[in-house]
Amino acid sequence: MKKYSIRLYIPAVLAIMISITSSCKKVLEQEPRNSTYADVYWQSVRDCEAAVAGNYSLLRAAFAYGTCMSYYMYGDAETSSSTYFTMNYTGDGLEGIQGGDFTFKYNIESLGDWTRFYKVIAMSNIILTKVPQIDDALLAKDVDDVAAYKNKVMGQALFLRALTYFQLTRVFGDVPLVTEAYDDPLTAPQLPRTDRLVVMKQIEDDCHQAMLMLNWGYENISERAVTANRGSVYALLAHLYLWRATTTNLSSTEPVAEDVNSADTTLQTLINSGGYIQQDTAKYGDQFIGRSAESIFEINMNENTQEGSSSHIGLYFLTGAYVNNYGYTPRLWVPSSYTNTHYSVPLEGEGWDYWWNGTEWAWTEFKVIGVKYYLKDTNEEIPIDYIYYAYDNPGWAYVYNADIDDFDYLQVAGFGGDAKDVRYRNNFAGTVCTKYKNIVYRNPAKQTEGYLSNNMVIFRLSDMKLLQAEVAIYKNNLQTAADIINAFRDRNNSSSDRVSATDTKYNITYQYMIERGREMYLEGHLYFDLMRTRMFVEFIPWLSESRFAAGGFFWPINPTLFNDNRFLTQTAYWRGKV
Repeated sequence: MKKYSIRLYIPAVLAIMISITSSCKKVLEQEPRNSTYADVYWQSVRDCEAAVAGNYSLLRAAFAYGTCMSYYMYGDAETSSSTYFTMNYTGDGLEGIQGGDFTFKYNIESLGDWTRFYKVIAMSNIILTKVPQIDDALLAKDVDDVAAYKNKVMGQALFLRALTYFQLTRVFGDVPLVTEAYDDPLTAPQLPRTDRLVVMKQIEDDCHQAMLMLNWGYENISERAVTANRGSVYALLAHLYLWRATTTNLSSTEPVAEDVNSADTTLQTLINSGGYIQQDTAKYGDQFIGRSAESIFEINMNENTQEGSSSHIGLYFLTGAYVNNYGYTPRLWVPSSYTNTHYSVPLEGEGWDYWWNGTEWAWTEFKVIGVKYYLKDTNEEIPIDYIYYAYDNPGWAYVYNADIDDFDYLQVAGFGGDAKDVRYRNNFAGTVCTKYKNIVYRNPAKQTEGYLSNNMVIFRLSDMKLLQAEVAIYKNNLQTAADIINAFRDRNNSSSDRVSATDTKYNITYQYMIERGREMYLEGHLYFDLMRTRMFVEFIPWLSESRFAAGGFFWPINPTLFNDNRFLTQTAYWRGKV
């Protein structure tokens, strides 16, 4: 019999998506589906494929929405302008979020609008309602095991609904909880915001149900990573448990032990499944193009299928040196403060200066490491207070220039990025982030219409392994946490000092966030990592402990959403501020 796979982009998707995207302007947009159309549509494997494809397409639209893509704005940008990257002013006010103000007009109207997420949820609800009602005989002509096929379709819908709600509740806190499909949105109930703990319980339930419906592997290579499987569900569930463990009580720094234990067993099961391996560091960059052996779930943005992006956040870092016809002042850039906190290592050089030897100022050649000066002939360290010019310019020295038969005063040492670290070497070039740089030109002859062909990686194995260190910290197993952090530093050839288990829990947590900041840079996780670990006090100047406890890290919602739903209320912290 003919076998069908869940292809992510096929023309039939338009039929099932059209009313979700255009028919209704209610806050929780549902797809109207009268009984006549339903009888015609839900008749075949191809119909199911189109529905699933539509669901993935809607997820992509939700996560890739807006300038620089909302997924990265929520998960990385809103830390601060000095933490991970800086946003230049271009008139839209998007950079305001880096100062903790989410109320600028563009920001509240775009990032404060959750409608696009509810389109994903609506499609998931429709699939979960309609697929069980399809007569098995209609599917049996195309698949051998109808029950398994239905499970695969519904398992993906459950995962996508759970993932969408997880993003919603991390961003907005309390959100309306919709788990039913409505034939007519005009008669669908207006729903208030549901307590975030109830929402998280629904996410957990969806994950538990989905993992029973999905397999660990893939039916064919085209599904790898871009199609949800059991591993995707476990990855989401691990993140959920850690988020719930650390945000149930915002006034407490003690995580919920039950959720920490659940995260621990979930991570162990996922990693022990053997379905994923960490990317070979010799081919480090390949994992961000897509479908690597490390990837657990990602959103397809491959230009080979015309799904590349002209608004990917990676493009906002790149200049004309990487993309034809681009300028040399990118919207986003990597500040020295990030490099200094995450990759700074002492540089080495040689040069000349005067030093006070006790009797006179002697012209002497030095070896310079960082800002420390050593006599070249004896290797004796000389305090910088005794070096004439270096006292005001640490790391500088005079270097002989044969062309002019004189000395130039140059920076010969000081501190710089760790060129030995695989991640620094591959992801950064000065102030440019090169993590996403797989440019494909739609007009290759003229090298114009450059699109970024890098999938949006949501979960990968290195993320999961680092989360095990976080679990160990919460369980006061500091040796395990240190071992995991050090394993990442060893694997990536980092020049950083290794973490000692005898250090304080706070310092090990700080080093954990340094390692997350290296490994997970620009992958939509770091803001939420800082909330969980409470390390925002070290990395986000605008977020005080009192604002955090009041839920001030959650987003306000666009006030226009109230027009269609009288039961909605503004996010608690933002009442009276929007």
